[in-house]
Amino acid sequence: MKHLSAVYVVSLLAFFSMPAADAEVFKCINPDGKISYSEKKEANAQCSLVTTPINVVPATSAAPASRSNAEGVGKLDASRGQIAEQERALVEAKKALTEQEGIRLGDEKNYQRVLDRLKPYQDKVAEIEKKLAQLREEQGKAK
Repeated sequence: MKHLSAVYVVSLLAFFSMPAADAEVFKCINPDGKISYSEKKEANAQCSLVTTPINVVPATSAAPASRSNAEGVGKLDASRGQIAEQERALVEAKKALTEQEGIRLGDEKNYQRVLDRLKPYQDKVAEIEKKLAQLREEQGKAK
């Protein structure tokens, strides 16, 4: 019986020595308007007792932006500018191609001559579309 009572006493001591889970928590607002929660009232702050349950999540430290990350953001901005530039060039090239398709010169009785005249405009549109696709692919990889 002595063994059982010793275990009982030890478990009671362990139970009463544990910190209370229902400790008072204060919500304090400092003069700058910053809100903080603490077990003690802060000096120079308006504090009120919190009566609703609070879930506490440990804070994680934010990693500082590395230089390579900043360079990556700069590259993304540069690629966005290049994409916008290529999109404008594509609109202009398509406009020029459409204008040329609407023209029929007097010496183009053979349709092959029309195709030959349009070929550089079509090549320009295809070249810009290809470059635009490459830029978008690179931008997608950079993200």
